[in-house]
Amino acid sequence: MKRSTILIVLIALLFIRCKSASNDDVSGTYTNESKSEYSIASDTLIITAINKENKNYLIEHRTGFQKIRNKELQPKQFKQEKWQASWNEDTKVLSETDLGRQLTLKPDNVTFVIKDSEFRKIK
Repeated sequence: MKRSTILIVLIALLFIRCKSASNDDVSGTYTNESKSEYSIASDTLIITAINKENKNYLIEHRTGFQKIRNKELQPKQFKQEKWQASWNEDTKVLSETDLGRQLTLKPDNVTFVIKDSEFRKIK
């Protein structure tokens, strides 16, 4: 009886540990594509842990876009910016303080939302 109880407790602890470890790190590459009558854009967020213990991350935001003028696609342009953010496990939010950006992780754990844009994890 004692062995089965101990075995159940150990399996439960292992399951909890594996689950919490997977939620601690949000590093990865996330993408978003959008199109309107004025432009086409492809956005990429590359999220890298700077300090896992303090839950600090570097976010690199890369954008490639083409303006549409008079129904003609213009040459592709690129923008890139980097910022740092802190991860809050309770609220599932990466917060950047300089410009107040917040990236909210959806319950599926593979999609970040910034304002109205959704970025889906690709790796």
